[in-house]
Amino acid sequence: MKHHIMIALGLLMTVIFGFRMANAVLEPGLGFSEAYLAGGLILAAWLIFAGLKERRFARSQCSEADQS
Repeated sequence: MKHHIMIALGLLMTVIFGFRMANAVLEPGLGFSEAYLAGGLILAAWLIFAGLKERRFARSQCSEADQS
């Protein structure tokens, strides 16, 4: 169940930070807000990948229990 929350939160953050990043890139100049938004996208990607890793682990534990 934890992996579902991590993946869903990561996807939500990706949409929000991605939309804000697209609007920030249209304005001239690079600054702190672009770095902040890039950090948010990196955090979102980390959440998604960690959730997928947790999901794979949970599935492997389930399949091992079924084989025993």
